[in-house]
Amino acid sequence: MTRAAFLASGLFLALSGAGLFFVDQITLTEKASSYEAEPIRWVTELGDDGRREFHRPEWMPFTFIGVGGVTMLYAVALPSK
Repeated sequence: MTRAAFLASGLFLALSGAGLFFVDQITLTEKASSYEAEPIRWVTELGDDGRREFHRPEWMPFTFIGVGGVTMLYAVALPSK
């Protein structure tokens, strides 16, 4: 079960990183922008229309793919019972 959890987490990170190559900015909906949660305010900024926008850094896709790949390799290398 541990192997499957690590493999799924690594695959999620790698696919998320691959998807981020095609995205420069993510604009949240009005409902999501109305939440005043601290983590959302840390990673987004308020746009001209009042919606929160996330501008991804250049390093983020590479990091997600790298960490996901290492996690999947770790899942394969785990000893079987």
